Parts: sequence; structure tokens; C-alpha cells
Amino acid sequence: KPCSVMVWGPQQFGQFLDQAEADGERLYPLFHLMGFRGLRRGEAVGQDWVDVNLDGGELTVSTEIVMDGWTPYESAPKTDSSAATIGLDKATAAVLRAHRARQNRERLQWGSAWKDTGKVFTREDGSWLHPEAVSEAFRRICSRTDLPPINLRDLRHVAATLIHAGGGDLHTIKETLRHGTIVLTSDTYTSLLPEVDREVSERAAAIVPRTRREAVGETDGLTSGSLVADQTKALRPIKISRSASPLVNKGFPADPFGRPCGTRTHNQWIKSLDGFMSDGDA
Repeated sequence: KPCSVMVWGPQQFGQFLDQAEADGERLYPLFHLMGFRGLRRGEAVGQDWVDVNLDGGELTVSTEIVMDGWTPYESAPKTDSSAATIGLDKATAAVLRAHRARQNRERLQWGSAWKDTGKVFTREDGSWLHPEAVSEAFRRICSRTDLPPINLRDLRHVAATLIHAGGGDLHTIKETLRHGTIVLTSDTYTSLLPEVDREVSERAAAIVPRTRREAVGETDGLTSGSLVADQTKALRPIKISRSASPLVNKGFPADPFGRPCGTRTHNQWIKSLDGFMSDGDA
């Protein structure tokens, strides 16, 4: 069941987009934009073409359409930080170009009945989209997949994971999602992105050239022949017979290595230091 933070991985989001495209969904470009660039529902529905620069690869969020009860109305963005300019990748820009061409064809078909609202995403006659109609379309597409259930607003979380997977840090996520503070971004996403962090750590480790890079053997995941692997082997438990020392059989207690406890070592180097160290120093 959906909770406060739900997210699809890249493959799952791709599956959703494939389904939307296969269905011929008119709002496919809207979901693409939300999932890659993290717009809120009201921001996507309220986006004006005048604030989209496809050639420059930029989009400025300056208005949104929200609801009072069931009635939609246009408003300034949710917060001061929400009104900002974000970048558009080439694929998203291409999707929006194709959408604009389709919208122009609809304009010609409707003729004088076309409502020139200037919005990027509209109904077939150019009038405003109702925000809830977008949510209904999202649920309809999801129902034809076997994807884990998420809500439309969770596409912002999808955008965060895609940005992070692409090499973006928390500051980049903050700027794209237009959070007011890095604290909000950190509190929301640091526990959500450990899998991506592990992939980044693996890539970081892989860029260091080594002369010996052998297959993983019996060293519990450590590279065979490495110093750490050799030490790991050396530290593995050794089974010691209680008969390892003749003193053990004479009633003396033994340590785990079969040596009688309380006896002095026979190491000649240590014996040679007896004149320089007291028992307390040792």
C-alpha cells in the first residue's frame, strides 16, 4: 500500500511510460515531464508555453492550477522556491516538441472553437485540464500494469532517484525539485537512495587500476591474492588439540592454542629484553 514516500526504480518507470505510449495516452508527455523533471501535478497542469524554451533546454515554473473543492483555479507556485527555472534534457525536449505538434493539429481541427489558454497540457479543445483528470489517467495506466502501487505525486520521488542515479547529489535534487532548504531534501531522500549509493560506490572502486584483479574465491568476497584476503585466511579459527603441549596433559590449564597458561614464552627475542623491562612494563 502507498505510504508517505513511494518510488519506482528506473525500469519500473520505463514500464509505465511504455504502457502509456502503447495506450496512445494524450497525457503521456505530462507524465514524462513529471517523472524526469519532478513537477507537481498543479505545476504541470498550469505550465504555460511562454515559459518553455525547448531550443535552450529550459522550463520556468511560474503558475499552477489547483483546486478549491472541485473547482480548479490558477495560482502562484506553492512556495517562493517553487517558482524557478530548471533544465530540460534532450529526450524530454523532443517529447514536448512532438506534443506541441499534436496540439497544433488539434487547434486546426477545432478551428474557431479552440480555446487559446496558452497551457502546455490541455483538453482536446485547448481548455484547462482538471487536475483530478490527470490523476485518473495515471491510475488507469497503472491498472494495466503489474507495477507496485504509487500515487501521482510520487513521480517527484521517481525524478529524485533518476537524478541521483544519473550522478546528481542532494543539492542537484534540491534545485530540480525546488525545495526551500537542503534539509527537506535530505530528510526525504537520504533513506530512499541507498541502492543507488551502493552502485556509485562500486563504480568509484572500479576506477582504481590494480595489477592483480582476480575472480572472487573463498575469501568471503575479497579478491584472492590481496593482502586483506590473505590476512582473512590467516585469522580463521584453528582447531587445536589439547595434546599440543605436554604440559597440558600434566594438569596445566591451556589457552585456545593449546599452550599452558601462566608459563613464560620461549621466544628468545622476548627473553633478551628481560633486563630492560619490568613485568609492569610488559
